[in-house]
Amino acid sequence: MTRELKIQNNLTRKKEVFKTIEPGKVKFYSCGPTTYDFLHIGNARALVVGDLFNRVLKAFGYEVNFVRNYTDVDDKIIDRARQEGRDALEHAAIFVKECETDMNSLGMMPATHTPKVSETMPEIIQMIQDIIKNGKAYETEGEVFFHVPAFHDYGKLSKKDLDSLQHGIRVEVDGRKKHPSDFVLWKPAKPGEPSWDSPWGKGRPGWHIECSAMAKKFLGNTLDLHHGGVDLMFPHHENEIAQSEAANNCPFCNNWAHNEFLNFGSEKMSKSLGNVIKIRDFVEKYGGQVLRHVLLSVHYRARLEWSEEVIQRAIDEVKRIHEFALEAKSYKAGGDYSSPEISECIDKMMDELANDFNSAGAMGHFFSFLRNVKGNKDQLSPASLEQVQKTLKFVEEALGLVNKDPQAVLEILKKLEQDTSSSGIDATQIEALIEERKVAKAAKNWARADEIRKELAQKNIVLKDNPDGSSSWTVQG
Repeated sequence: MTRELKIQNNLTRKKEVFKTIEPGKVKFYSCGPTTYDFLHIGNARALVVGDLFNRVLKAFGYEVNFVRNYTDVDDKIIDRARQEGRDALEHAAIFVKECETDMNSLGMMPATHTPKVSETMPEIIQMIQDIIKNGKAYETEGEVFFHVPAFHDYGKLSKKDLDSLQHGIRVEVDGRKKHPSDFVLWKPAKPGEPSWDSPWGKGRPGWHIECSAMAKKFLGNTLDLHHGGVDLMFPHHENEIAQSEAANNCPFCNNWAHNEFLNFGSEKMSKSLGNVIKIRDFVEKYGGQVLRHVLLSVHYRARLEWSEEVIQRAIDEVKRIHEFALEAKSYKAGGDYSSPEISECIDKMMDELANDFNSAGAMGHFFSFLRNVKGNKDQLSPASLEQVQKTLKFVEEALGLVNKDPQAVLEILKKLEQDTSSSGIDATQIEALIEERKVAKAAKNWARADEIRKELAQKNIVLKDNPDGSSSWTVQG
C-alpha cells in the first residue's frame, strides 16, 4: 500500500493501523437496507459511508470484496405487505429494486455481492445447527434461542455488561428463555408469513443471524472490516459477533466502524418519529449529487445536523465543482505556473482519507486546489495541467464528488434556480416557513399554520402534507 491507513476500531475504541488478514485484500461487510419502504436520507448516510470506505480502500490499492446485504425477510416487511395486500417476498422484491434506484442516484459503486436473506436460507440453517452443536443455543417448541450467558465475550463491542442489562421493565420477558438476554435465531411459522423447512419445523430466521450467515458465505469466517450505523452496534452487531464466533470458534471481525446519525433538528431522523425525507423526493428536486455532497461534508463519525443552510452550501459547492470540471476540459498549458496546492493535492487528500476516511478534510484540500487553479488557469504549466485532470479523476473515483457528466448536474441545479427564483422567495426562506408551520401545528397554533400556508400560496408555492408527517413543496407554474 502507498500509505498507512488508520481506522477508529470500535472493538477497541482506538484509532488503529488497518491490517488485513491477507495482504492487499479486504473482506468488507456493510449492513444494507430492510426492503419494506422507500429509503430516507438517514438510510442514505450509512449507504454513502459504506460506499466511501469501498472507494477509498480501492484508491489505496486494495482488492476489496465488498458485501452489502438486503434484508428481505423481516417483521416490518410482513406487516407492510399485509397492509398493501401483497405477498411479503413480492413486496420485498419491489423495494429491492427501489433501493437500487436510490443507490444509483447517489452515485454508489456496485458492491461485489448483494445477497438477500431469502436466498441464504441453507447457510442460515447450517449456522444455527453449528451454534446448537457448540452448546450456545437451544430449541424450545420449534423456536431456537441463542443462550447469551454461554458466550463469555458477549458485550465486547458495545461494552455492555450482561449483568447490568435491564430486562422485563418495558417488555415482558419470554418465559421460554433460559436467560432474559437470550435472542431468537429461528422462529416458528405463522399463517400468511413466508417460511422455510428446517430441523425445528417450518419457520424463518431471526433478524441477527442473517448477517452472520451472509458474511460467512461470501467472506469466510473472519472479516477485516464491518460497517453500519451506530444504532446497530447493540444489539445487532453484538449479536452478530456472538453468533459467528459461537458457530465458527474464531474471531468474527477485526475492525468495526460505525457512522453517526443524521439529525433533523434535535432528533435522529427516522420513520418512527415521522421526520423523514425520502431519498427519492430529495433527489427529484435537488439531484443525487447534492445529497451525496451533504453526506460527505462532515466526518462519518460526527453527527450531521440537517438544515437548509447545509443544503444550500452543498448546492453552491456542487455547482462550483461541476462548473470547474466542465471548464477544465478546455484548459490548455499557457505558461509555467505550478504550486503545492496543485502538485500535492492528491497526496494531501490521501493523507486525510488515510486518517479514518476523513472526507471533509479531503474536500478542504480540493477546494484550495480549485481556487488556485482557477486563479491561474491561463498560466498553467504542462505538468500542472496534467495534475488538474488527475486530481479531478481522483475525486471522482475516491469520493464520488465529481460526476462523470458535469453538464447533467448543472442542468438540475439550473432548473432548481429557475423554479425558486420564479416564486419570489428562495429555498431557504421556503423551508424556514415550512419548519415554522410544523412547530405551530405541534403547538396547536392553527391560525399561524394557516397564515403560513396562505403566505406560501401567494408566492405560488404549493404545499403538500405527507402521510409520514413531512411536508413537500413545488412551485406552481
